[in-house]
Amino acid sequence: MSHEPTYGAVFVKHLSKLGRHVPYRYDHLQQVKAMTQAELADWIKGECREFSEVIRDNPAEVAAEMVHRRRTEMAAGSPAACAAECALPFLELLAHLFS
Repeated sequence: MSHEPTYGAVFVKHLSKLGRHVPYRYDHLQQVKAMTQAELADWIKGECREFSEVIRDNPAEVAAEMVHRRRTEMAAGSPAACAAECALPFLELLAHLFS
C-alpha cells in the first residue's frame, strides 16, 4: 500500500533538487515535509501572507521554483546578503524573500 507524498514533502524535494543544497535547518524541513497544502499555507500565513497565497494557489513544484528563483535573484544582487539570509530560519527566510 503506497501513500501519496504530502504537499510539503513534494515542496521540499523539489526545492532541494533545484538548489542542490538547501541551507535550511533539518528540523524545519522535516516539519514542512509532514504538512498538507492547507497546513503549510496556514503555518506560513502569520509570517508571510504573500507566500501563503502562493502555496494555496499553486502546486508544490511551482511554489518551490518561486522560492528558488527569489533566492537566486537575491544572491545575484548581493552575495553577502545571501549569506546572511541563509542563516535565517525557514519562516523568516520566506518572509524576507516575499515581503
